[in-house]
Amino acid sequence: MERRKYLPAILPGALASYFALGFLQNFYPSLWGGILFTVLLNVAFTLAFEIILERFAGALRSAPQEKLLSLGVLTLGITFMVLTLRLLAQYLKLFSFDFFLPDPQFVLPFLGLTAATQVGLIFLLPKLDATGWRTSPFILWIKRVLPGLLLASTISASAYAFATVLVEVEPPFADNYFDTDSPFWLNFMTAPPDQLMIMRAVHPMALLIFRPAAWLFSLFLNGDKFHGAILLNSLFGGVCVFLAWSFFKSRTRNTTYALLMASLLGISVSHFLLSVFLESYIFSAAALLAFVLLMGNGEKRLTRLVPVGLLTFGITITNFVQTCIAFLLVRRDIKGLVKYVLIVLALAAVLAFVQHALYPSSEPFYFVSNLTGESVYRYDLFEVPASAVVSRANVIFRNIALFSVVAPRPLVFLEELGCTFPCFNTIRYYRGAYQYASYIGFSSLLARIWFLLLLAAGGLFAWKLLKSPREASLQAALALNLLFNFILHMNYGDDPLLYSPNWTYALVLFFGISFEKPAEKKWLQFALLLFLAALVVNNLEFLHKVLEAVLPFK
Repeated sequence: MERRKYLPAILPGALASYFALGFLQNFYPSLWGGILFTVLLNVAFTLAFEIILERFAGALRSAPQEKLLSLGVLTLGITFMVLTLRLLAQYLKLFSFDFFLPDPQFVLPFLGLTAATQVGLIFLLPKLDATGWRTSPFILWIKRVLPGLLLASTISASAYAFATVLVEVEPPFADNYFDTDSPFWLNFMTAPPDQLMIMRAVHPMALLIFRPAAWLFSLFLNGDKFHGAILLNSLFGGVCVFLAWSFFKSRTRNTTYALLMASLLGISVSHFLLSVFLESYIFSAAALLAFVLLMGNGEKRLTRLVPVGLLTFGITITNFVQTCIAFLLVRRDIKGLVKYVLIVLALAAVLAFVQHALYPSSEPFYFVSNLTGESVYRYDLFEVPASAVVSRANVIFRNIALFSVVAPRPLVFLEELGCTFPCFNTIRYYRGAYQYASYIGFSSLLARIWFLLLLAAGGLFAWKLLKSPREASLQAALALNLLFNFILHMNYGDDPLLYSPNWTYALVLFFGISFEKPAEKKWLQFALLLFLAALVVNNLEFLHKVLEAVLPFK
């Protein structure tokens, strides 16, 4: 290949290196660190853009008209990231672009080193091609899954940028943002063992799962545990998007449709919000998506199902029920289900014992008294008037069906709830009934369109279930998981948006499966792309309202 053919990858490679270096210099400020990272980042990003440009050039040459909508969805993901940064740029008191820009004194050395490195790469790449690196198993896998990886990256980058602004360290800020407890989870992930807060039994292995992962990420950031933890959380937001893309890609073999459904998950207010705020829920969503992906691919080996089920159980016990529902309805094997449950419980008990031995502040789940402490979050339907039960059912249904995807206008409280810093909610119990977030104008129209689409998806599912129950088994499992979450949160929890990743994955997968038959129809893809574009505008406006409310208190 002629050397000039490598030139298109140089500019984007250098530009990406510039911002990546700016980020890393927050953790490695030394001159030698800057020199080393400049060279390594230029090599890595130029090779990455070589793969990206080769992949897309090949796709456009083979069937350009077929790939235009796929490019449109990826462009929407990039637009979402750009609009996120543009929104944050309006609040320079809260967000600093300097965090992602190199030290001004290092700009000239960066340019010189970049030029030298890129010239060297022009001569090095033909030699690398002679080794066949482009056809190695890892690179071939990257090329196959590249659309999903690129989309996932835009969601993770956007979430991380917001996390640097909104995630607070101090405990008094717990519960301010839709009852999320980021300061507590920062403690669980990063604090020394003797300073850990009590880990409730409902998260039986959370410390064993999250602390090593957060520590590993902090190593890449020179020991900065705060940024390591929020980066881990944001990256798992992207992992969920990638798993959703993989799910629909394996089922439909249609890249565009897979991107559309993965975008719906990533842009949904539930998924994005919990990719920003540090909690356990985005990790639970990833585990649940991985389990459904295995079920959808016909996986029957317990050696693969048990580790994912164990991970789900270890993060949050109640979500393990969702894996059992999927196992039973898809495999229809009661004996296998019993075996699966017993193995997971046995392994979980051992690991919970290990966690308690290492971290005495954690409460083992196998002592029932530890689980009864969850009653403080319980909502007793038999102790309130029937009107309050109906009101709660209304808000839980709205959260599951609407608020999780199409962001409403959030409720913002101060003195009303005794808050000195804005408290954001989607519901509020007041005088025997629930107030809830609302839609107005454009968002109201969008919510109505989404609800009609959901009704259509439900109708298609009902028809499929009557026609071929076996074929609809996985979708039926997702529907039952939605029902399970509705029943659970009728009796448990505060603001439902906090828990919403536990069901938003199921809602998006259920919706996507319903429209798989016409998935290749361009009219459907274009209509979904327009809906997603409107969703980007609406959900960013939701975040705009949050920033506006926070600004006077910073």
